[in-house]
Amino acid sequence: MNKKEKAYYMDLLNREKERIFKNLGYLREGIGSGEKGIPTHIADHGTDEFEKGLDIDVSDAEGKILNKINAAIEKISGNKYGVCDECGKDIPKSRLKALPYAKYCIRCQREKEKSGV
Repeated sequence: MNKKEKAYYMDLLNREKERIFKNLGYLREGIGSGEKGIPTHIADHGTDEFEKGLDIDVSDAEGKILNKINAAIEKISGNKYGVCDECGKDIPKSRLKALPYAKYCIRCQREKEKSGV
């Protein structure tokens, strides 16, 4: 992978990272701010708790993606970016453009999904 391609993928990863940080910041504000007030009806309380739980689940998922992004950035620095962690073959550029933090080529990803790993 040449310098121009590395810079392109680094930019993609950093933009995704920025999007996640903004999203997580928004979720934290919503969770901690008490912006919804005290519910007047028991059903409202259940809805508020459900929404808080949903926000936490979303932030957990975003956190996992953030870890994958950081690993991909390290791979760029180590000249290992774009190589499947499973089979060692190049990950197609079209896949990296769609999912810049992809760890596996499409074939290996499908195998992992089939096996439930």
